[in-house]
Amino acid sequence: MEENKTSLYNDKKIEWGGWLNEFFWICAGVNRKVIRQCPTDYAKYTGIGGTILFTALMAMLSGGYALYFVFESIPKAIAFGIFWGMLIFNLDRFIVNTMYSDGKVTISIREFYSGLPRIIMAVFLGIVISTPLEMKIFEDRINSQLVKDNIIRTNDSRQKIDEGIKPLIVRLNQLEKQQIEIQGRLAKAEEELMKEGEGSALSGKMGHGPIYKDKEQNRNAIKNELAMWISLHEEELKDIKEQIRFNRNKGNADIEEGNHENGFCVRYEAFSNLKEENASLSIVSTVIMLLFIIIETAPTFFKMMIASGPYDDYLRAEMHRVRVLSDKRISDLNDDINTKVQISIAKNKERLEAEVLANKELLEKIAKTQAELLHTAIDKWREVELEKINKDPSMYIKMNKDKTQNMNH
Repeated sequence: MEENKTSLYNDKKIEWGGWLNEFFWICAGVNRKVIRQCPTDYAKYTGIGGTILFTALMAMLSGGYALYFVFESIPKAIAFGIFWGMLIFNLDRFIVNTMYSDGKVTISIREFYSGLPRIIMAVFLGIVISTPLEMKIFEDRINSQLVKDNIIRTNDSRQKIDEGIKPLIVRLNQLEKQQIEIQGRLAKAEEELMKEGEGSALSGKMGHGPIYKDKEQNRNAIKNELAMWISLHEEELKDIKEQIRFNRNKGNADIEEGNHENGFCVRYEAFSNLKEENASLSIVSTVIMLLFIIIETAPTFFKMMIASGPYDDYLRAEMHRVRVLSDKRISDLNDDINTKVQISIAKNKERLEAEVLANKELLEKIAKTQAELLHTAIDKWREVELEKINKDPSMYIKMNKDKTQNMNH
């Protein structure tokens, strides 16, 4: 293996690939110690690293711009933009370095299916990154559309306010109509009374005659009716007007506050409405979004389409070497464990055999001792029985006869 490494690195190792290459290699996530010895692969991995870096920079600008309209704070927008850019940078770097590639310039079915989840993720990231930047590009048109949308929302809100206080308005119209009707009759009665006093009425006589008095009574009756109506409905009329004024003022305040909204969601809604109304702008927006999707998915497709070079060959060889060594270590570990298990089994077998042998000897000794004791007891019993026979044979016979009879019973 050392000879292979020597042949790979040639006689003279390359210690530095240039600051630009080194920086983009870090972005691409390659092994710089190995890539330095493969000059033919410099441009390939420098390009991949540059694509990952500039995609992250666009994501940083996009995220910062989007968050600025959320918090309206430049420091927070910058902080989030940096965080978002680093997140996208790390994701792209991970996607490129974990992709399967067969080392050919064509994209095989296996390559495509293995990279499909990463392609879907890259498309999604491209859409997320492109949307805020599209909104920045069409900012002036969005501002104009925002004014139109605010007018529409204002009219809708006022209509909803009027619908909410419609019963109050109907009642107010009824009361005002009644008041106007009574006031109209009173004004007419005042006019007729004045004409009658001047002599310009139908009677043609000046002064305060019977007709004048009748009209004066009619005028007074209407005036009393108006006074009665005011006493009955003045407070109600005042309360209704106050409620209507309060609701409209509150609604206008909410509308005014809504008209000053300039957040990301409101601007995105205006942008969506703008695209629906303007087909050419929608096409331009789609083209920009596709451009960002292509940029975001470019490292993934480049990884599939780039042919293997010395760097990839060395990594595959190194991966194979590590795998073989790992398999060897696993095999050695299994052998060591099996040996220890066999030794343990042999020790246990010997211990068991020794215990069995010891138990066998002990049992034999116990059996021998029991036999000796039994013989000694029989001898003693024999002596006792002989002594009984010698003393009184007839009595001994009789006793044995009785024992035999009892046993038979």
